[in-house]
Amino acid sequence: MDWQKFGVILWISFVQTLFAVEKKPDQVSVPQLLKAGFPPHLAAAWKEKSKQTPEKFLEWKKSLKGKEAALVSKVWKEQEISLFNNKQRFADKNPYQKNERNPENKKNSKTKETTSKPKEAPDTNDELFFGMSYQNLDVRYLPRKEKNHSSVFLGGRGKGQILILEKRDEEFSYGTNLTYRKFRFTSGSRYKPIPHFYFAKDPNFYSQLERTGSPLPQPITLSNFLGYRLLNNTKEFEFGIYHAAAFSSYPGLYFVSPNKSYSGVWSAGDNKSSLYINDSWNHKDWGSHRIQSESIYNKQESVGFVYLKSESPGSQFFLDATAYRDSPLLYGVVSPEEVRPQIPQSLGYTRMSFKHLIGSEFLSSVEGHQYENGRSGFFPLFFSDWGNLIYRYREYNESGNYHWNEIGRAGFYEWRKEKAVVSFGFESRENGGQWEGKLAIPFGTNNLLELSGIFREGQPKTRAWFENWTYATDFNINLTDREEIIKLKWVSPFISLNVSYSEKENDPNPILFINFQLLQKIEL
Repeated sequence: MDWQKFGVILWISFVQTLFAVEKKPDQVSVPQLLKAGFPPHLAAAWKEKSKQTPEKFLEWKKSLKGKEAALVSKVWKEQEISLFNNKQRFADKNPYQKNERNPENKKNSKTKETTSKPKEAPDTNDELFFGMSYQNLDVRYLPRKEKNHSSVFLGGRGKGQILILEKRDEEFSYGTNLTYRKFRFTSGSRYKPIPHFYFAKDPNFYSQLERTGSPLPQPITLSNFLGYRLLNNTKEFEFGIYHAAAFSSYPGLYFVSPNKSYSGVWSAGDNKSSLYINDSWNHKDWGSHRIQSESIYNKQESVGFVYLKSESPGSQFFLDATAYRDSPLLYGVVSPEEVRPQIPQSLGYTRMSFKHLIGSEFLSSVEGHQYENGRSGFFPLFFSDWGNLIYRYREYNESGNYHWNEIGRAGFYEWRKEKAVVSFGFESRENGGQWEGKLAIPFGTNNLLELSGIFREGQPKTRAWFENWTYATDFNINLTDREEIIKLKWVSPFISLNVSYSEKENDPNPILFINFQLLQKIEL
């Protein structure tokens, strides 16, 4: 690709994200509301009121009091919600305020509401969308066809129906999601009623723009679903049949719970199944808790992950716990070990803390004959509104082919505020050390910039614990023996840029990965 053209595209996209279109209330999903702390009844009320007129929604918002009013205001600010489009703003300034100032207008508006039949809000706005993606994996000896991947797409949606046409590398594909009354039919290489990431995924493509209201879910291989949507007490369940050759050569069954919190697929022919969980609970006395998980089970091997996050009332205590089993089975055709794993790995990690100041960590990993575990504790040497100085003590242990034991002592500066994080410091070991840093900055409308890195020096005997991302994607951690890793991620509703660079000591084969994605929507 011409890098000058790439730079122009990147700059245009950056400007676009700074002036991104604000959200409407109906574009905020129930899982997002629950994650923000909404009790179920308040989330249901939000979704019901969002289908009514903007004036009605504002009246409901103003009628709330106490904690419910605070929660709604919090989400309103975080999601940058706007009830009126630009034409209404310039023509009317604020229709609701007009009615408040002029009682006669308010009276007339009430008369209109009672005499005219309210219009039912559509599921999504009618729109056209188009975009592209480009990916480069620069690794020595890797075949060219596996280094570069690009795609372009064009689609549209309206009245609950959606269609997309794509060109991925040299292959053309399509995707469609059609609903008719209580039935849903999805076909092609883009849409599916289940939210699974692992299911029949295209190993050469992924979507970083899969957000609420986005027409770009994860790219998949050719699959077909036919389902029945059952409405029970305002909750929608879905179940049906499917066939996806990349997942199983036999057809199977699937189900989806309300809000897609739970979903599963099962193929009886080869007894292969997959389960997806994304749920949260909020209680005034027990705090907020969240679980995410996806797994694939078959006779040959089982893979997947589970992630737990808990926060006490008042945001005093925090718990993060994750466990995953990685395998070449997740990546289709396996490339050289420098790029994708050759040996399955099982890893578990737990972190507990009080206000992110005092806490401990535990890690355990099994990768072939390599067994690793460790623990750490950290506490503040100094803390203030301008940041904290943290001391960390960590033990590293490895057994199997080699037997190593190391102690790491580190000092860090750290500052946190909501989604913003600044952290950097140095850990000293007997045979060397490592610099670590992380930066997460939210800006504009639903934009987030993250930068993380690690630089090892000397001859450390054991691998480092490297936290990939914090907010741009779900939290995850892995082990690395690379001398240098730099990762940059920028995500927004319209653009995604993912860049990573890493290299090993005394190894002439560094790895450079670049993925750029662009989405443009045009409302009709």
